[in-house]
Amino acid sequence: MVANGIVRTLEREKFPITVERGKHSTSVSIFGFSVRFAITEKVREVGRREVKEYSWTRTVIDYEGGGMLEFRAGDYAFGRKIRDTKKNSLEQLIPQCVGALMREARANVFHAEEQKRLEIERRKKEQEMAELAQQISEEENKVKDFEGWVDAWIRARQMRDFIAALEKVWTEEKIDLSPESPKGKRIMWMKQQADREDPMVASPPSILDRKKELRHW
Repeated sequence: MVANGIVRTLEREKFPITVERGKHSTSVSIFGFSVRFAITEKVREVGRREVKEYSWTRTVIDYEGGGMLEFRAGDYAFGRKIRDTKKNSLEQLIPQCVGALMREARANVFHAEEQKRLEIERRKKEQEMAELAQQISEEENKVKDFEGWVDAWIRARQMRDFIAALEKVWTEEKIDLSPESPKGKRIMWMKQQADREDPMVASPPSILDRKKELRHW
């Protein structure tokens, strides 16, 4: 009777009601959210007895209804509760029961809005972290590229120092270093390789430039 009274009251208030009756509770749709409620009767213990089953014995507690009804909104065990009183029966407290359901529904609305807000913040944070990761990656690549230039410049300088020392030794040994001589061509080739290594000067052409052609062969 109380459950039907609650449903009729909600219908009079123009709420679209969808009733789903479960084993321990009934659900109604309020503000688009399913809100459970249950009508229970307080019971009291009236006796205990031992029941033997096969090789073991268990204690069975017998209860009987106490005649006092309790309305529970939301969580079956821990939700809002409204009980029969000496002055008012639960049937007379239907407006309070409906109010409890409305508060549960509003709590669901607030929770959903809060979850939506948190989800928006989470996605925003994920986007920020993704952008930060991209910026860090780009900066690391720039640093790596810069370090590569420095290393190449150092290698080019070391090559030129070596070439200068080699030229000096060969000159002192009276070796022909003219452009057409074997050693002269060797010195010229070495200087070209140093220039190819140096990021600060234009790289002269080399057969090594065609190495990438072999990748598709």
